[in-house]
Amino acid sequence: MTTMLSKFSGTCVRCKRRFGAGTAIQWGRGVGAMHADPAACAAALATPPPPPPATWLGGTAIFAFLIAAKARGLRHPKARFLAPGGGELRLSLSGPASKVPGSLQVVVGEDWRGRVEPDGSVQGPLATDLALQDALVIIATDPAQAAHDYGALMCRCSFCGLALTDAGSVEVGYGPTCAKKWGLPHSPRGTPAVQAVA
Repeated sequence: MTTMLSKFSGTCVRCKRRFGAGTAIQWGRGVGAMHADPAACAAALATPPPPPPATWLGGTAIFAFLIAAKARGLRHPKARFLAPGGGELRLSLSGPASKVPGSLQVVVGEDWRGRVEPDGSVQGPLATDLALQDALVIIATDPAQAAHDYGALMCRCSFCGLALTDAGSVEVGYGPTCAKKWGLPHSPRGTPAVQAVA
């Protein structure tokens, strides 16, 4: 076992309580991390455990929407919608190498607003941001309408981010390829052309 200061927060394998970054721990390969001082375990056990993280049942439909796109062949499904109060809301599923694989990552503009984990627990500011939670429920209820609203304002596909040129794509807010991958309706109508007047 190696004694060190923890670089990250973690859970003690001896007392099963969380410890913060900078805590003196002992660590061993295949064993895990534990408080370096057994008295710290006793102190941690004497402190009431923190409440469980907030859960948000509205995440189920959003997960289903992104997972269905992954099942249709998208390796890293990402979607863009309008954020409450303006700006861009980006949703994605975290990959297998992330801290919490398969969690729903929520970003507004350049700011990470939180994640919804596969068990429904919510981490980050999203846990208390009811307006953002409501926006996610609206998106999950009618993703085609949410994509239309984004495309109408941004003139870009709600999913791949490319410029919309086909009249049918402009109308719905996403292109025909993304429509297939995301399971949404689309009717190509061609690109309007300017005609010369004699």
